[in-house]
Amino acid sequence: MAMYIINKENRFFLVVIALLMMAGPGCKKFVQVDPPSTQIVAASVFNDNNAATAAMTAIYSQMQAESWNMSQISGLLADELQSPSSAGDVYRPYTNAMTAYSTFGPWSRAYNYIFEANAIIEGLKKSTSINASIQKQLTGEAEFIRAFWHFYLTNCYGDIPLVTTTDYRNNSLLTRTSRSQVYDQVIFDLTDAINLLNINYVDASDTATSPYHIRPNKAAAEALLARVYLYASKYSEAEATSAILLADTRYSLVQDLTQVFHMNSREAIWQLGIPTPVTYNTVDAYNFILQAAPSPVTDINCATISAWLLDSFEMGDNRQKAWIGNITVGGTTYYYPFKYQNISTNITEYSMMLRLAEQYLIHAEALVRQNKDLSQAISNINDIRQRAGLGGYAGPTNNADSIMAAILHERQVELFTEWGHRWYDLIRTGNINNVMSIVTPLKGGAAWKPEWALFPIPMSEILVDPKLTQNEGY
Repeated sequence: MAMYIINKENRFFLVVIALLMMAGPGCKKFVQVDPPSTQIVAASVFNDNNAATAAMTAIYSQMQAESWNMSQISGLLADELQSPSSAGDVYRPYTNAMTAYSTFGPWSRAYNYIFEANAIIEGLKKSTSINASIQKQLTGEAEFIRAFWHFYLTNCYGDIPLVTTTDYRNNSLLTRTSRSQVYDQVIFDLTDAINLLNINYVDASDTATSPYHIRPNKAAAEALLARVYLYASKYSEAEATSAILLADTRYSLVQDLTQVFHMNSREAIWQLGIPTPVTYNTVDAYNFILQAAPSPVTDINCATISAWLLDSFEMGDNRQKAWIGNITVGGTTYYYPFKYQNISTNITEYSMMLRLAEQYLIHAEALVRQNKDLSQAISNINDIRQRAGLGGYAGPTNNADSIMAAILHERQVELFTEWGHRWYDLIRTGNINNVMSIVTPLKGGAAWKPEWALFPIPMSEILVDPKLTQNEGY
């Protein structure tokens, strides 16, 4: 597949690029490394602690737009967002009319991140110069990133090529691996990362503790692993892993909803810092916050909260007030995602990648799926509801179906426009056909087809990999 080959003349460590990011006010700037011009120079990156760290943190810098990218396209595909834009990468997902001849989803970007992570893992394994503790941390981070993007790829595309090396000859002829096998590799990577990563968050030195949660630590790997276990229907494992996070006193639900996505949020298990030069806070805020009517022609500042999502909030739910903004233009009021509220250059917010509220809902769902300790599941639900200013769960306490419906409702109104939770929840719970058969025609699309639950494999990739097949319906 073409996206794996960074440069045919310098195939191996040329993924290590100059970067640089400022972690945030008061944090040390990551060391800048000149781009390697030959394979020998590239390999030498792994002879220096700072250079190896820079190679790893470069990936986070590149990922800055992914929170918004993934949130917008998934929100448009599902019933979270609506848009008047005629831009192809907005209109087609919104009407559930994606095609293989346009670029939709994270395919190329995700595999580039995976390739870079693989190069770091291989480079560190061969190195005899990197400090042992730093080597552990960086290897753990690279395995975490590889797991993170394989997880999203398989949830977007179904069976996908599983890429664990930088061998471009092999990677260019890979077949698709079943989702269950992809999950096995993701679980393996995250389990290993848990053993390698520092329990604390580290700064650019890889050893000093940082107050900012912008480098994955052991808890970040545990949080992602709990989610993967849930998606893979490994409910006892999801229960046990999420319980670790709920018992970790470093994290707590932030009671002020306007502060949940701040850079020093106690709810944050992993966030992305802001690279320099600083032009605004998060890409989410910059592209979601409307200062005029939604754009009818671009892919930014073009999305509004759908009527379906607005109607899903209960009366008195403070999340609707705190996390949904509005602007009235020409007598029409438009509602937009407002979880990130700062578009200035005064940094107060970081993009949220993993947070504690999800772990409450993972733990609750894992219990219900096992028909186990329903009272604890209800307690988890109530912790989330009470933070939102709502009363506790009022349904039957011994009915697993009723409690499960309450959990999915809380996921819808708690996790909206965060990395596509709603879209993936509809798919994994088997509810997608019932919901989208109603929603898609109302969005201006054709009659819903079940195969549209998966993204099309980019045709450009199929053309260069004869072993790569297309998803049904494209």
